[in-house]
Amino acid sequence: MNNYKDDLAATVQELSHAYEELSLLYRVAGMFASLSIDDICSRMVDEAIDTLGVKTAAVLFLDDKTGVLYTKISRGSWDNTRTFSRDAEVIWKTIQTRKPLAFCRIAETPYRDYIPGVRSLMVCPIQGKVKTIGAIVVADKEGDQEFFSSDTKLLMAISSQAGLSVENAMLHAELEGLLLGAIRSLVKALEATSHWTAGHTERVTEYALAIGRLLNLQGDLLEKLKISSLLHDIGKIATPREILNKNCALSESELIEIKKHPGVGAEILGEMVQFNEVILCIKYHHEHWDGKNSLFGLKYEEIPLLARILSVADTFDALTSDRPYRPRRERQEAIQEIKRCSGSQFDPAVVAAFLAWVNSTTLQYQAP
Repeated sequence: MNNYKDDLAATVQELSHAYEELSLLYRVAGMFASLSIDDICSRMVDEAIDTLGVKTAAVLFLDDKTGVLYTKISRGSWDNTRTFSRDAEVIWKTIQTRKPLAFCRIAETPYRDYIPGVRSLMVCPIQGKVKTIGAIVVADKEGDQEFFSSDTKLLMAISSQAGLSVENAMLHAELEGLLLGAIRSLVKALEATSHWTAGHTERVTEYALAIGRLLNLQGDLLEKLKISSLLHDIGKIATPREILNKNCALSESELIEIKKHPGVGAEILGEMVQFNEVILCIKYHHEHWDGKNSLFGLKYEEIPLLARILSVADTFDALTSDRPYRPRRERQEAIQEIKRCSGSQFDPAVVAAFLAWVNSTTLQYQAP
């Protein structure tokens, strides 16, 4: 009878551990989705501390160029300046074998001086599908408890899900870098056709992102604002060079030709359906807040927020840059013009963010 009870208790405990592991896997799988690399690492460390009840946790990344592990993020008693070369046996062994290692009393092992001040230690590899990311290290359970096999399974559950998410985030960052590089090359080729607009795109991008941050734009939306700003004048590729470089006032027909560029830009990018918000921003970045003089008849919140931000940034740089038909305005004069057009040409909320930015900083990227 006692054996039956013992077996039943053991089975219940095993099921309990399995349920805890499955619950953790389900939770972290959703937790790491669509996060940046830094956010994934931060969540991984916090989850390890909360789940295992440890005082210290650190995520180490492998530097592919030097072959050294360095601290990406940590909590608790951890030396963030320390690196681990391949002769640092404990952590590298877990990476090479792809298996966790645990030391409940590390002072009683040959590795007692491995990480000074640590009593107990557990290390798990962080692996993606195709590359080694690094390792996660946890140390010193609350109450000086030992690490059990269930702790190992839980830490492996965290590191395995995080590894896949970090690898995906790294791939996304690489692709984004390639995309932005291609966009900047395209923009430079466009700006090379007119010395009057050289540097305009980069400045507008800087201004728009500063305004966007003050409006609490984050993550994906801020990236879309960046891409929109870089590409906002792409439609001018169809504008005759003689109009772009004309050194006197434009005629009515020439102004009409210039005003076509937002719509042309949207058409050029129209096949890139995943860029829909970017396309709409480019298309409507010359719409007026009150609807008067708008190219497409939009007004107020009908105009996408990104377009409203871009409108202010674009106008500010245009005002403070020389043009063939007029000299640039002084910075304060341009700011006053933006203020004057608040509520008519520009969204007042965007203008308020713009003013907060220009009044708190000295522009480092001055117009030529």
